[in-house]
Amino acid sequence: MLGTAVIYYGTEQGFSGHGGDNQMREAMFDKNVPGRNLLNRDCRIYREIARIADVLRETEPLRFGRMYYRHISGDGEHFGFPYGATYTLAFSRVLYGQEILVAYNVSSQPRNDHVIVDATLHADGSSMRFLYGGAGTTQVSTASDGSRSVQLNLAPHGFAILR
Repeated sequence: MLGTAVIYYGTEQGFSGHGGDNQMREAMFDKNVPGRNLLNRDCRIYREIARIADVLRETEPLRFGRMYYRHISGDGEHFGFPYGATYTLAFSRVLYGQEILVAYNVSSQPRNDHVIVDATLHADGSSMRFLYGGAGTTQVSTASDGSRSVQLNLAPHGFAILR
């Protein structure tokens, strides 16, 4: 479904995927000991994917909502779709008057972009709560043209989901 990440075999374990076909398919099962599972459930990547999957499972708009790519701005006034190689990629899923905002910093540097949200669903001064990738809330502000946005402070390659 649109907006749902694809996780390839080994991603959850941090496998490198270098080399030929056999090297890229590093084994998670020991064929010398039938039934032995080498899956590391304590791997940080595995645990974070599980947290994101929990948010997806518990948040209907992420599964069923209409998807809208969102404009971004560095100053909270001049918005547009991202371009180049360093930006925040953001989209919303909207269902039954609820908006879920998903944002990813594609850059290796921190980003502090303002991201457009639905002005009919969010009043000026209201807030959106982090479901993943942050703590607490971020305030909705209104630009001079009436558009509404939230400012997201994302770490390099940071990812956030807000309601």
